Amino acid sequence: MVKFQYILTLNEPVYAEIAADNAMKLAEMYNAEISIINVVDNNLFKEEEIGIQTELGQTLVDEYKQICENNGITINNATVAIGSPVSEIIKMQEEIDASLIILGASKTKLGKIAEKLVKDVKCHVLIARKNTFGEELFSNILVPVDSTKDAEYAGKFASSIAHRSHSNLTACHIFPHKIKEDEGNEITKLVLDIAKSKGIQADSLTGEGKTADEILNIIYDKSFNLVVLGYSGRGKVSRFVHGSVSEKVIHSATCSVFVVKSIRPERVYTVKQ
Repeated sequence: MVKFQYILTLNEPVYAEIAADNAMKLAEMYNAEISIINVVDNNLFKEEEIGIQTELGQTLVDEYKQICENNGITINNATVAIGSPVSEIIKMQEEIDASLIILGASKTKLGKIAEKLVKDVKCHVLIARKNTFGEELFSNILVPVDSTKDAEYAGKFASSIAHRSHSNLTACHIFPHKIKEDEGNEITKLVLDIAKSKGIQADSLTGEGKTADEILNIIYDKSFNLVVLGYSGRGKVSRFVHGSVSEKVIHSATCSVFVVKSIRPERVYTVKQ
């Protein structure tokens, strides 16, 4: 069986430890191999600085390669590239057919590289934040859904992670107007059914108000440490995650965010437990 291929990006060195921690735990969970990349931005550094930055990048890559191997993780590739960070990461993703890119970010801020990768790359992306660092990876997972097929994409992946990490799983829907509880439960039912089929007990949560603001409030109030968002369409975002909603949740969530691309739904349940 061909193993899953994950990419650990180290272009945000201050968050490298968080990203590597998440990458190793997921690689162990899914029996995956990791490729590590650091890209020296040739538009950011002068020609005489490229050599120095390449050496620094190589030191960082070698350090985390050793850390991963010491934890029993197979490293497929570990490289320092020179060029556009986004282009070089996407190039690696296409070459090894990586199903997931993992990168670290601050508590409520997303870097430019992460932002472009979320929009442009044709695989899943994990924005790893501090609250998934340490003993527990994901213990409380939120899946915001609407009535589109995104519920299926996000629900399958969230259920897979919850199953493997013994996590709590909650599906939520936000209405822009006052609603009846049974109406909200009908929209979250698909995720609940997917979870049930995998032997997972999932909860349903509904609310009303501005979608992004309410999701962010729920994340904070209920101490969720992972949000799973689904993308639908090849390279296009769905109605639910379009524009301000997705951007605000991904940028401002105090927890990690897993962006599931619909073009890789086959990647969810194809490995041994």
